[in-house]
Amino acid sequence: MPPLWQALSAGRVTQLCHSWKTGLQRDSGQRARYDERGMPNAPLPTPLQELGARRFSFYPPIRNLEHNEWQYRRATWNEVVVVNTQTGEEALIPRACVGEISIIDHPVVIVGLRRELEWREGAVYPHRRPVIEFPLAVNDGPTPAPHPGRRAPVVNIRLEPGAGKRRKVKVATAIMLGAIGCLILADLAREQQVWQRGHIAAGESYTSIVSRFGLPAAEKTRGECRLLFYPRRRLVVALSKGNRYLGAFDSAGKIVDAVTQPDGTDSRTLLRSLPPF
Repeated sequence: MPPLWQALSAGRVTQLCHSWKTGLQRDSGQRARYDERGMPNAPLPTPLQELGARRFSFYPPIRNLEHNEWQYRRATWNEVVVVNTQTGEEALIPRACVGEISIIDHPVVIVGLRRELEWREGAVYPHRRPVIEFPLAVNDGPTPAPHPGRRAPVVNIRLEPGAGKRRKVKVATAIMLGAIGCLILADLAREQQVWQRGHIAAGESYTSIVSRFGLPAAEKTRGECRLLFYPRRRLVVALSKGNRYLGAFDSAGKIVDAVTQPDGTDSRTLLRSLPPF
């Protein structure tokens, strides 16, 4: 190797050795915090450390303990050590079970638990819900499995309505028909009441009828008659050419009243001869 390259290499090696020694002296305090595997000796911080000496409660509370008020004591790699403020007993809570801390601290800070725990024999264990097994009945053994090679017989099942169902259908039909009949009777009675309240005497004029019933909703001429329509009263009033009362129809076109004309004839004959309206 040429002398120049030898000098450069020797200088580089000296610089690297000096930097390595300086780094050892500078980081001696930090290296003391790690073990031979390169892992730090101090555990990672836990959110409970921020509470300090403040008291808090777990939710859900640890079962089998009446007093649910704790203080943070210390932390390990896998667990958080807390102490009960009343009994003074320490409990080791797995880090995986510690959840979020409530923002509101009145009346006490709430620390959530991701899993339900219970106090048993002086330590904390995951709570397991008991499974109740019902005892077998007398002479009740395991049910034998059916033969896989044998097919179940096919039975034709015919569903017929029972006597009770037929009776219910008849009762429902009778109730429905009765309701329809009641509606028809009520409609007829209402029309009869409307006509009785506004009965028109024979020979009344157009002015008299309008003063009593008001202006008609519509007026039509059919043959020799003038028809006044009152839909709210379900009534159609028929007048003669001289604007005298001849009779009245209901909303279905049925004659509900007629009068005797001056010549002695009944106005029904004239009203029946009118074309439909």
